[in-house]
Amino acid sequence: MIKKMTTIRLMADKEKEQMHDNPLFPCSIYCIDWKKGGIQSLPWHWHRELEFMFVASGSALVEYAGKQSVLQAGDGFFCNSRVLHKYKLHGERCQLYCVVFDEKFISGGIANVIFKKYVQPIVTDELFSGTYLHTAIKRERDAIINIRKAFEAAQKEIFGYELDLRYHIGKALAILSDHPTASKIGYTTPQMERIKIMVDYIHGHYGEQLSVEELADQAGLSEREAQRCFHAIFNMSPRQYIQNYRLQVAEEMLVESNESILAIGMACGYYNPSHFSKAFRLYRGCSPHVFRKQNSYSEDKG
Repeated sequence: MIKKMTTIRLMADKEKEQMHDNPLFPCSIYCIDWKKGGIQSLPWHWHRELEFMFVASGSALVEYAGKQSVLQAGDGFFCNSRVLHKYKLHGERCQLYCVVFDEKFISGGIANVIFKKYVQPIVTDELFSGTYLHTAIKRERDAIINIRKAFEAAQKEIFGYELDLRYHIGKALAILSDHPTASKIGYTTPQMERIKIMVDYIHGHYGEQLSVEELADQAGLSEREAQRCFHAIFNMSPRQYIQNYRLQVAEEMLVESNESILAIGMACGYYNPSHFSKAFRLYRGCSPHVFRKQNSYSEDKG
């Protein structure tokens, strides 16, 4: 049941419906394994569903709602519905497990006490964007223990593992709903909603020649206000965000496809091969050719 993921490419889908292998079981678990010199981040993204993340080894930088923290092996993270977040390698190597699940996964619906008591208080709390989970704090450690047990059940896939998975994810969620986090950060501000519109548009049109004016129009903003949004949320300009996302997609294509480097550059909006090579070298410290060679699946991943 656990699927390997290097990075993700997001389409411009307003509802951000998560695609699961089994629509009757709206929960997916991913394993992410990064090392220095290879693919080493998930771009900013959001989805309608809830997410737990657990650092199995190494360390990762986790950013969301204006906060960032380096999580060590054993730590975790919870992300509420529709919250922008990002993961990045911190150090030489790390392995992450993510479980993404529909709000009705735990309760089976919304017209019952399980949903109203344990799920609804979280998904409707506009001041609860998420929380870091540290092993040094007992309540958070208890949530992490349940997350780990859920992953173990998914790995073994013994008959009845779906029940174990739902139980342990539900227990972790109940711990959060019973003990509201002290760190409350609103995430449904007008500025955040506008930035998600612009980010969605970039993710759906990264291969085209995008302009700041075009992005601003999508969110009903002036160019200056669009610039302010990107600097406030991401500490970078819209053009920098566009270039970073294009190069992240290029990384994935270099590793996971057999497309030529020229074709990959063009697919990512670089119609001049030398411009693509120069931009990629500045971003990764090596040429696209060297990056592909060093991260080929035929290479030793140890």
